[in-house]
Amino acid sequence: MKRRLLGTALLGAAVWFTAGDAVGFGGRKKSDCGSSVACAPCTSYSVSYVDKKVTAYKTEWETKDVKVTVNEWVTSKEDYKYWVNEPETKKQKVKVKELATKDEPYKYWVNEWVTTKEKIKVAECKAVTKDVEVTTYDLKPTVTKQKRTVCEWVCVPVTVTCAAPAPSCDSGRGGLFSRLCKKKKHDDCAAPCATPCDAPCAPVTKTVLQRQLVSKEVEVDVTTYEKIPKKSTQKVTTYETVWVEKEVDVKKCTPVEKAGTRKVCVWVDVEKEVDVTTWKKVEKTGTRDVRKCVAVEKTVKQQFPKQVAYETTVKVPVYTPVVAPAPAPAPCETPCASPCTTTGHSKPARGGLFRGHCCK
Repeated sequence: MKRRLLGTALLGAAVWFTAGDAVGFGGRKKSDCGSSVACAPCTSYSVSYVDKKVTAYKTEWETKDVKVTVNEWVTSKEDYKYWVNEPETKKQKVKVKELATKDEPYKYWVNEWVTTKEKIKVAECKAVTKDVEVTTYDLKPTVTKQKRTVCEWVCVPVTVTCAAPAPSCDSGRGGLFSRLCKKKKHDDCAAPCATPCDAPCAPVTKTVLQRQLVSKEVEVDVTTYEKIPKKSTQKVTTYETVWVEKEVDVKKCTPVEKAGTRKVCVWVDVEKEVDVTTWKKVEKTGTRDVRKCVAVEKTVKQQFPKQVAYETTVKVPVYTPVVAPAPAPAPCETPCASPCTTTGHSKPARGGLFRGHCCK
């Protein structure tokens, strides 16, 4: 891509330099006209694009086998020497200690119970009867009249007004076959009930007894009791503690010394032939696994960039000069005016990238 951009830039620079003095880079060109030379006509260019094959370069990755040296852990066998202690048994006469028993006299103390006679004071309870003067009370009843308020229910006659009852066809007499008169198939009761009174019926007044709670004061007999003290003499028995001296058997724990024989254990030296084990140091050779870091050459695949040339077609600008018709000769001014300028003033026109000189 960089090579393609570089080729395009070089091509544009070559076209710009071939234009000679006819190309300006945004500046103004001064007129070379003298006092006796007329101004030349202005020249313009037309741009067209043509296809052109160019060589460009692109980056491609290429995979190759490369030999490299790497470090790897390798397990190998290795001989080494070590020391061990091995037991060795031999017969040897030695003196050893053994336990033996023997009789040994000794003295000891024991506690024995011994009964002896002793005089001691013993507490006894003795009953004693005495005459004690006591005070008793007699209750004397006294009846007095007192007023109390009591409540009681009484029946009070009250006159109330009731609605007149409807006339009934019942004659008031009942019997076993009293209801048969109401059946339609009998002709005995064909006559209807008495004609009821005209509306409205006259009210009926009745006197009924109504219970009411009434409170009243009444005199009642109230009995009170009066305490009258009375002194008298009574026999009272009490128990008193009396200390009496008595001779009793008393057991005491008394230490007594005694002699005895016992068996004791003692250590005795005895000569015996025993197996004695000693440890002997022996050198041995063994094999063990050892891991070592070893440099190993391996072939690995790696990618490398490379530039590959290829042909491509690009658009290239081509500039063709277009000559304007020559104007009438006129004396040039300093600086020259039209036809170099189209602004209507005496200053030269501003040049561009591909515009030529106004006058030569």
